[in-house]
Amino acid sequence: MQYKEKQAVKERLDHEIKDFHFTGCEKVIQKTHPKSFAQKLSSFWNKEIELPVLPMVVTATLIFSTISLKDDLNSEVTTTQAEREIIQIAGYTYWKDDYERAVKEHENKGEN
Repeated sequence: MQYKEKQAVKERLDHEIKDFHFTGCEKVIQKTHPKSFAQKLSSFWNKEIELPVLPMVVTATLIFSTISLKDDLNSEVTTTQAEREIIQIAGYTYWKDDYERAVKEHENKGEN
């Protein structure tokens, strides 16, 4: 009984599509089995790439946050160095705050 049902469906389908003829057979064969270098190159570039969304978003977020964090750290160092004053004593160049701290430490050692 099942075979008869399948046969009936096939006959009905064959009857409905008898007026349709596939004429692009040669084009399909050229795309699926390229012969020339240009056709092979076209076939190579005509690939679909699937990228998983979640790992791409996580990776992009990590990259951008790392870059912005690095820029923030660099800007803090630059700002700090821009606010510091350079002084010259006895032919040597010092940061003023470092020199004052060293002098205070030296004075504190002398008092003890």
